[in-house]
Amino acid sequence: MSSPAYDVLPELNNPAEAALLARIQRYFRQAIHTLPKKDQSRALAAPDDFWTLMETLALVPVQESPELRVRLRGTLARRRLLEQEGGVVSPSSVAKLLHISRQAVGQRRVAGKLLGVETPTGYLYPIWQFDGSEPMPGIEETLAALKDHDPWMQFIFFLTNNDATSGRRPLDLLRKGKPQAVLRAAELYGVQATA
Repeated sequence: MSSPAYDVLPELNNPAEAALLARIQRYFRQAIHTLPKKDQSRALAAPDDFWTLMETLALVPVQESPELRVRLRGTLARRRLLEQEGGVVSPSSVAKLLHISRQAVGQRRVAGKLLGVETPTGYLYPIWQFDGSEPMPGIEETLAALKDHDPWMQFIFFLTNNDATSGRRPLDLLRKGKPQAVLRAAELYGVQATA
């Protein structure tokens, strides 16, 4: 007897849809059976069905394609970054916040004055880079120092503890009014990896 909340096999009249759903269900039934309870809980904690699917795929052993698992984990890590510190907003929301046009938002991003990351649905801007209706003091200078890094690496820089900032996150230092320390860390960012 199935619960209406978990009705996973609706009536399908199209034989191709029914066959596809049967294959997917067979794969996931086996995959879920192999997941430890903590991983099942982690997948269920995702915000919606799509991300539950992504979490499950990233957690199950994929013998056929280990690179798929790596790519899925990268996608999940990016989603988690986007959710941190208040999340992200659309170009339209940034335009309203800064009292400029949407095109001006894009121009500032291209010029390296705003951090925006490209996603399948378009560019998104982390809300943490703003202080009221202005970019947080020190953001533009830090982004200029990080210009040789792609936007995702810039995003990671701000939200990750950094040896050059005594183990603190650059974003936290900017909030405390210490842009010079963040700027020095940005100038050193990636130097160890390339040396």
